[in-house]
Amino acid sequence: MELKKILCAVDLKDSVNPAVEYAKMLSELSGASISAIYVVSSRSAYENLQVPVEDIAKGMRSIWSRARGDMDAFVEKQFPGMDVNGLIYEGRPAEKIVEIAKELGVDMIVMGTHAREGLDRLFFGSVANEVVKSAKCPVMTIRPSKKPE
Repeated sequence: MELKKILCAVDLKDSVNPAVEYAKMLSELSGASISAIYVVSSRSAYENLQVPVEDIAKGMRSIWSRARGDMDAFVEKQFPGMDVNGLIYEGRPAEKIVEIAKELGVDMIVMGTHAREGLDRLFFGSVANEVVKSAKCPVMTIRPSKKPE
């Protein structure tokens, strides 16, 4: 298998993104390009909150604007000197990551996990777990070196 394209899924809300270092290492070893992806939760998640549609739209514009700036800063800080494409999409994170990986024809998805256990994992699920089950390409999952408190 030749590694030409890597999709690195990141969470801009987390201060730690353990997948970044692995994506960079794989890119340096193989010459593969990297696209970093962040998925904004779908607006449909907010539509059941008894909030006027105009307020939801205004909030989503604000989220998108902030996310674009955050992604640009993230790429500059985490991938200095590298030509990394920072992508932002809206939807269910696991579904969108798998969809974009297929669209881009990536050879591997690299992503971190939150290392949830027990009831936390049962109630919140795992984006990484869903991606591993659904993706047609290999998925490398990286656990954080230290569990979040």
